[in-house]
Amino acid sequence: MTRFRDQRHISPVMRFVQPLVVAGCIFTVYVCATVTPVFAAGISVGDQGAVATGRSGAFVAKADDLSAIEYNPAGLASQRGWRIYLGNRFGYANERYKRSTIWDYSEGRVQNFEEVSNRKPWQLLGPMMGVSTDFGLENWAFALGAYAPAGIASQRFPADGGQRYMLTGRDTKILYYNLSVAWKPNNVFGLGLSLQWVDLAQLDLRLVVNGDIAPASVTPVSNPFDMEARIQGADHVGFSGIIGIWLRPTPSFQMAFSSRFVPTPLEADATLSLSPQNPDIRNATEITRDGNPDNNVTFTMTLPMEFRLGFRYIHLRDAVERFDLELDLRLEMWSQMDQFKVDGEGLDASIEGIAQPVPIGTITLPKNWKNTFSVRLGSDVNVVENRLALRAGAFFETAASRPEYSYVDFLASHRIGASIGASVFFGNFQVALSYSYIVEVPVSVAESDGKIYQQAPGSPCDGPDYDNSGFCDEHYIGQPSATVNNGTYISTYHFSSLALSYGF
Repeated sequence: MTRFRDQRHISPVMRFVQPLVVAGCIFTVYVCATVTPVFAAGISVGDQGAVATGRSGAFVAKADDLSAIEYNPAGLASQRGWRIYLGNRFGYANERYKRSTIWDYSEGRVQNFEEVSNRKPWQLLGPMMGVSTDFGLENWAFALGAYAPAGIASQRFPADGGQRYMLTGRDTKILYYNLSVAWKPNNVFGLGLSLQWVDLAQLDLRLVVNGDIAPASVTPVSNPFDMEARIQGADHVGFSGIIGIWLRPTPSFQMAFSSRFVPTPLEADATLSLSPQNPDIRNATEITRDGNPDNNVTFTMTLPMEFRLGFRYIHLRDAVERFDLELDLRLEMWSQMDQFKVDGEGLDASIEGIAQPVPIGTITLPKNWKNTFSVRLGSDVNVVENRLALRAGAFFETAASRPEYSYVDFLASHRIGASIGASVFFGNFQVALSYSYIVEVPVSVAESDGKIYQQAPGSPCDGPDYDNSGFCDEHYIGQPSATVNNGTYISTYHFSSLALSYGF
């Protein structure tokens, strides 16, 4: 809704100065993006961009600011002149888990667990920044930007909590660098493309594993040889792309489509360290490969394809947009995320109290997720032309996680969300602010249904049948170890986004 000054009225001096200003801004964006710690989860929760967040992500057709590089790069084609954008997303994650009561066969007693929650719920940095321009070309637009995908970056849980065999801590830093181009031959049709360099700048994942190698030994609550395994690594070379299109056959109706058209496999070169949880184990655990000190592992995961379709009604009066209403449908192919895999083949751990080295092998954290579908509805109202706009939105998104594979690292059950926002204009300067509240439908998993098992890399209980051959515990026939994801999962999220933009 912002109108920018006609480039023909800019003085020759400003025509010379503006490219220098923009070049400086691009350099600033690059430095901030690469030097500043950027926190974001690879699994999305909510939306990025202040205007889009205020509309609950119903933005694929409107896409009229720099966040178009994510939602629909074709939207850049209608953005005239130069634009500078700087935004940030603040978040608070209320994530709770209570492992259900179990009968511990190893101790012969009932075991109860306290509820645990994420001890690092605040996320203060989730930036989006960049520059777009038409270079004075009537039908073209270009953009350079960087942003952290919407998500929860960090989690901390107690090392002795009921969730310990799933997760004790997680830090993820991901950044998308974007080079975008858009073209519109007329006011009816536009096409755009964002090429993305995906930087997994840091991965830090921690969980407790059972280091015991005794046959038929299953200890679902604790073991003298429990180790906190910490995987730390990065993958700076990942690539993806987003293509978009919009059609506006009449001034009052617009439809659009965009897609992240390739999945993004990430393979992080990482290291593995093991910390004994038993205070009686005083010596550090040594990790070797072929008898030589070595703790290198590989961590792999995949970011999925996604598709967005939007339908937008624009109410015009005196050729000015008074309000709009947009309905978006989104499909995210999370079935492409089947597991997190830590490949430590060839590594052995020497643990005090165990006579022989413990083979580490491969640690697999199964996800077996399914594709998600969401419906999003959003609207802007131009309260005072070129001065004040208000917006609101709501959405529903189906679950990515199957209940039996529920896991505390990325809670992904059915989601319901609502949002509000506003933009204030000062000439060519815009300030946008939004707030979004998201609640996930609570999930309860019975011990008999759970499919996440205690990691015991050195256990001689070997699949695929896990029969009662003497190596597997008779109380867990058909399972490699004890179920550890039984319990109740509850989560709510609060997000606020602030964006400043200037056009000339």
